Amino acid sequence: MVRRVAATVAAAGIVGAGIRWGVATQVNENWALFIVNVIGCGVVGWATARHEGIRLHRHARYGPSPAGGREAGPSPWLTAGFCGALTSMSALALQLAQHLDDGRIGTAGAWLGLAIAACTAAFVGCRVVVVARWRQS
Repeated sequence: MVRRVAATVAAAGIVGAGIRWGVATQVNENWALFIVNVIGCGVVGWATARHEGIRLHRHARYGPSPAGGREAGPSPWLTAGFCGALTSMSALALQLAQHLDDGRIGTAGAWLGLAIAACTAAFVGCRVVVVARWRQS
């Protein structure tokens, strides 16, 4: 079982890294990092909300889980594998450090603010969409 999970996480990581590379070949590296980080945050928002909906549905239908309500989180292949390889906080930190080293404090602040706002909006927005669908069904 552990090998299967590790293999799916690795395969998803390859896909995430491939997409990140593909985006980086098409746009400026600063914008590529921004785009993949926003996409990754949206995917994690969707995955965590979907997992929570499934957990609540099971709980309502079958009662609490035998593990005392503690269940595994969203799929590790999607969150750790795909999104882990797709996104990069460390690359954002390096990008900001380069702007600061070049004396572009305003640019560093703008990139940081934009990244935080956009990534948060993607995460929350995707969760809201999933939650709205639960309530409709």
